[in-house]
Amino acid sequence: MPRPWWNRVGWALHALLRFVLILLMQPYVWSKLTLTQMGRADYSEALVMTGEKSPMGLLWGFMAYSPVIQFLAGFAELVVVLLLVFRRTAWIGGLLGTVALGTVFLLNMTYDVPVKQLALALTVGFALVAAPELPRVVRFLAGRPTVATEGSPRLLPWPRVRRVTRWLVPVLGLVLIAAQGALFQQFQPPFQRSDIALAGVYRVVEDPTAPAARLADDRRWQHVAVGQWTYVGPSLPVPGYPQTGSAGISVRLADSTVVRGTWRPVGDRTIRVEWNAPQSGATSLVEPPSGPPS
Repeated sequence: MPRPWWNRVGWALHALLRFVLILLMQPYVWSKLTLTQMGRADYSEALVMTGEKSPMGLLWGFMAYSPVIQFLAGFAELVVVLLLVFRRTAWIGGLLGTVALGTVFLLNMTYDVPVKQLALALTVGFALVAAPELPRVVRFLAGRPTVATEGSPRLLPWPRVRRVTRWLVPVLGLVLIAAQGALFQQFQPPFQRSDIALAGVYRVVEDPTAPAARLADDRRWQHVAVGQWTYVGPSLPVPGYPQTGSAGISVRLADSTVVRGTWRPVGDRTIRVEWNAPQSGATSLVEPPSGPPS
């Protein structure tokens, strides 16, 4: 008995949804695999206490502390994307993707990450991909017999054309994933360790400036933390965005204020520092500079 036309349309939309999810997931997959989404834990963050971090900053710092966890998160998303390429494994990718992106959505909600709507939309999309097979999965988990699946209908009635499209679509999907990965590696390279032996956390033991009458007004330096991971990506005209060749730096003042910025070498024994505004409240991931370099 031929299937109704709406059944064919539904499966065509199902295939389209799979490739939309593949496209939307690419930036998150490759940014985690190259350790650029959360970055790496660095000395420059050592002076910022837990209570001074925003919820998102705390989550990013947690993920950045373990490159293995960040990489495995991206690898899991890559496996999900690859499963979506093939029609017979798409439902598995839908199930795994629902769990993975559902977890991301929960983290975004509880740590106040500003892409909550996108994470929810991706979770719903993965659930829709898995939906056709969910009744059989539930019967299997309940220990009840499952019937053989009829599979999706043939969208094209021409056998010779199907012989080509049967392999063409998965090949195009794999080429799309590989091409986006190559482009991301070209335009979003990871951070590199600086070869200058300056990184570390330092305690200021001598300052010629006289102390202020009140500790709350004492602006002398107390600790300095110099980062070791240098940004080697493209420079963007975005306030607070790291520029090529720069690394993080922070200073804890005697009045407990934290000032953060970036540094870069400009000579054999000279560095150029661009300071952000003194921190007030929870720190953000991107802060505009407060004044001229020093």
